[in-house]
Amino acid sequence: MVAIVLLLMVGTAMGIGVLVLVSVLGGAGQDRDLEIEHENWRRANAEVISVLRTSNRTFLLVRYLVGTSLIRNDVRYPLPGAVPPVGQRVPIRYDPLAPARVVFDVHPLRRTPPRAAGPRRPVTRSS
Repeated sequence: MVAIVLLLMVGTAMGIGVLVLVSVLGGAGQDRDLEIEHENWRRANAEVISVLRTSNRTFLLVRYLVGTSLIRNDVRYPLPGAVPPVGQRVPIRYDPLAPARVVFDVHPLRRTPPRAAGPRRPVTRSS
């Protein structure tokens, strides 16, 4: 009888251990799936309204336009270091089918600045 109880306790402990490992290791794949999903979302620049710092995460309350609607939503700020101040614009991505689903755009488009308009030389042809 004692052996059966001991065997059940060991089995339960091993089951809990397996569940913990699956949840810890399975989280990395879910982040990658979300990143792939977000690649198809639309980009926008949102204005920071307020900043909320928790013990290990930072959230930004932002507002952005989608069509004629002004949307306010919380976005987790994933970058280390300084947090954008209130009033600054930050890059986000939102789901076009559900614009309230929003994430911080870690890799915004790198746009090259326009070339400075300088004096142009006339084109001459030599014959």
